[in-house]
Amino acid sequence: MSYLVETLGRGWISRLSDAFQEQMQQTEVRDLETLNRLVAAEPGRADLHRELGFHYLQTGDLGRARDAFLDAARLDPTSTLARIAAACCLESIGLLTEAYEQLGVAVALDGKDPAIQFALGYCAERLGQTGQAESHYKESLRTCPGLRNARERLAAIHLRQNRMDDAIDQYEELLTDDPGDVDLHLTLANLYLRNQDPDAAIQAFENALTIEPDNWQARTDLADTYEQAGLLREAIEQLHVQIHKHPEAPDQYLKLGDLYTRVGNDQAALQYYMKAIQLHPGYLEAMVKIGTHYLRAGQYVESATWFARAIEINDRLLTAYVGLGVAQFEAGRESEALASIDLASSIEPNSTLLYTEIARIQLKCGVQQEAGRHLETAPPDVAGATDDRLDDLVDQQIERHRQAAEVHPNHPDVHYRLGLLLRHRGWIDEAIIHFQHAVEINPSYAKALIKLGLALHETGRTDDAIETLQQALEFNPQYVDLHYRLGTLFAGRQQFDLAVEHFTHAVNGNPRSLDFRENLAIALENMGMIDRAKAMWHRICEQAPESENAARARTALSQH
Repeated sequence: MSYLVETLGRGWISRLSDAFQEQMQQTEVRDLETLNRLVAAEPGRADLHRELGFHYLQTGDLGRARDAFLDAARLDPTSTLARIAAACCLESIGLLTEAYEQLGVAVALDGKDPAIQFALGYCAERLGQTGQAESHYKESLRTCPGLRNARERLAAIHLRQNRMDDAIDQYEELLTDDPGDVDLHLTLANLYLRNQDPDAAIQAFENALTIEPDNWQARTDLADTYEQAGLLREAIEQLHVQIHKHPEAPDQYLKLGDLYTRVGNDQAALQYYMKAIQLHPGYLEAMVKIGTHYLRAGQYVESATWFARAIEINDRLLTAYVGLGVAQFEAGRESEALASIDLASSIEPNSTLLYTEIARIQLKCGVQQEAGRHLETAPPDVAGATDDRLDDLVDQQIERHRQAAEVHPNHPDVHYRLGLLLRHRGWIDEAIIHFQHAVEINPSYAKALIKLGLALHETGRTDDAIETLQQALEFNPQYVDLHYRLGTLFAGRQQFDLAVEHFTHAVNGNPRSLDFRENLAIALENMGMIDRAKAMWHRICEQAPESENAARARTALSQH
């Protein structure tokens, strides 16, 4: 259910003002003393009250800003901007109903502005009025059919209501506008699968797996010849010529980065690896090379973050192969299904290897200055580490994870990450046990279900493997509704924080309650509403709770 759960979290904006960025960016605002003097002299001028509102907004005084904007709207009932600005202030202080009312007046003044209609839908959905939200989102699309956020929120509403055909319609429209988006293909594939259309799902999964920019095969024959002859400078020069002709080919930038690495120009190498990512954000090889660059430079936190991002990309590819296999199995194409699952098994070790490297990096940080400091050189014992030394670091992390699992037996993520380390070590039976613990605690933990299914497949338990992988992609209305409600609540951060605080107090001291915050974090990760790469690093840091790394991790997580 992984990609369907992600659908529920897409399309939200972090605050209402994000829908009106151009209107709300009023930079030419006079000082408060001048504005107060002008308002006192001419209290009936709406433009002065509006300017005063923007002054307060820039200084963070939302209450006074709201009052000033409302005064401006009272003095000039035709001012759409005053209504919008007042609504943004009201939403920021948690007064959603009042914000919705102000937007209702604004849309009466300018009914063709798709941003106002979207904002009305945003407020209505957060207020639980999904019918009204749907109407507003559709109205915004009549004026602006390419408004992606509106389509994503409509699809989320449709999915929650099990209106699969309508959800599919929205994602087919999104794919028309952006046919190269891998995530859209994967989401559509999962929607087709849920809608009992395995043939369409197979096609969508295959599309996701075969997407790559059309121009990645730009010719590099001469550059390759120079490189093979050891003429690296000439090869670099030739690649620059090729990139000038084909500036949109990310693989050329990757190759150029490799050549700069070979001649010792690490700064240039990093620049071109980053350019490859800019052109193709899902470029797994480039992410790994950026992480390796930072690792060699001793910048461990940056290295771990890039490796964690690479894990997410590899897991996305893994999910696509698993989804293809499940769809083929349900279409009666069992031999093809097993071949797809074999392919998934062949790329799964990439994730466990990268996670193991991140775990090692955390221990390296433990012998360096606090996390976040950029180190210019790697320590001698790390830079020249032997394989045995690296194995020792893995053993240390396995022991830490085992201890954490004993202290926090209801933390599914601890069991999941321990399973990854054990899997890397080749202790697959013990890894299976911990993956099973993770999904017993949190049955919607799709990543753990996929890793469990592939581990079972590797041990020859094919029937159990297929059943587990089907479970990872199945549609459970109860979990969908729960995630939808959670995403709606999380969209209003202030109310979300209060709800978490009250719930935590309510379950405090109850030995039978699960670890609420841990499972909450996993649910938000499932929906893509918090950064998975950063969350992974933070959790590893907390394996050593007395360290400065862990203190930084707790601070970062508390800020979402």
